[in-house]
Amino acid sequence: RMPCRLPVLLKALLRLLWDVHSERGPTPEPVRAALLHRATQCLILLDRCCQGQVKVLLQGVHSSCQDSRLQECLRKVQEST
Repeated sequence: RMPCRLPVLLKALLRLLWDVHSERGPTPEPVRAALLHRATQCLILLDRCCQGQVKVLLQGVHSSCQDSRLQECLRKVQEST
């Protein structure tokens, strides 16, 4: 059931990562860090449900991302087993 929803879920999770990272509002740093961590964990779970397809799709994103915090999130997904 998950592979057919992969494009929508992946896009939503990547958008969440970007929004949390780039939002400059009153959100406390611990909350922001927790959201990034949880979104990363969701990407890892999605990858497992989709037999590694997320890692394949994220290869180009990781190389074009210039922010170290987002790169760290994507690296965790790439290195997950």
